[in-house]
Amino acid sequence: MVKRTLSLVCLFLLLSAGSFAQDMKKGSEMQDMKKEPAKSGIVTVLVSHEVKEYASWRKVYDADEPNRKVMGFKVWGVYTDVKNPKWVTIIGTFPNAGAVDAFMSSPKLKEAMENAGVIGKPDVKVLTAGAK
Repeated sequence: MVKRTLSLVCLFLLLSAGSFAQDMKKGSEMQDMKKEPAKSGIVTVLVSHEVKEYASWRKVYDADEPNRKVMGFKVWGVYTDVKNPKWVTIIGTFPNAGAVDAFMSSPKLKEAMENAGVIGKPDVKVLTAGAK
């Protein structure tokens, strides 16, 4: 009986150690994921601007997808303001802040924005993960 109990205790300890090691590895991977944007330079971008008419703007925006892809802009979503559906915000990521500058100064983007009916200059926020 004592031998069987010791065997079960040893088995439990081995399984617990394995589970603990997996949890530690997951925790380490989560820490790496939190640090990844800082290492790689990835930045989150919020671009907001007013448009003359959303449906017309959206057609031009959708057609400009290849340009965004080439410039490294990965879009997470396109949103409109609840109170003003002509106010559009695009949220996504770029590989680094320099890529944002290159994209925003691109003649292709300027042309697309003019064709889409963007009113005024866009408000661009370039964000990085904050230090704790």
